Amino acid sequence: MSHRSECDELKEMFMQQLISLRDEKNQFLTAYFPNYGSRRIQVEKLLTSYTRMLEQLMERPPSEWRNIVLIGCGVMVTYMDDGMTESFTIVLPDEAQPDINRISFFSPIAEQLLMCTSGDLISMNTNIGAYQVRIDRIWWSEVNREVERGTAP
Repeated sequence: MSHRSECDELKEMFMQQLISLRDEKNQFLTAYFPNYGSRRIQVEKLLTSYTRMLEQLMERPPSEWRNIVLIGCGVMVTYMDDGMTESFTIVLPDEAQPDINRISFFSPIAEQLLMCTSGDLISMNTNIGAYQVRIDRIWWSEVNREVERGTAP
């Protein structure tokens, strides 16, 4: 597959995300958070930040898309306290399969990784405690294909 069609596929995915998460935001929120409350407000803010960043990103050259954690990306992190690594694919909620590390973008871990860049150190706060991770690698996965998107220095 050529580099150009790879970029076209990513751009098409970003456009679909903008439609679903920006243009149809209220329907999306109602589907997953039917009751108004603090969590719905928190996810709404996340959607607003993410879609604004995605709009700006699409105006830049595709080479600048490589290092940013986006919905659909694979992410490898290193836990700074013990050096262990773990990989996740950040997906839309209906594509989540936590048993194989496909996590929804509004899960506690993915939410904190979203919009970060390769090499970033992130202080994670989850229900199991606080810890620090480093984003070591970001890639785009598709069925039977993996395309490298970035590597930490």
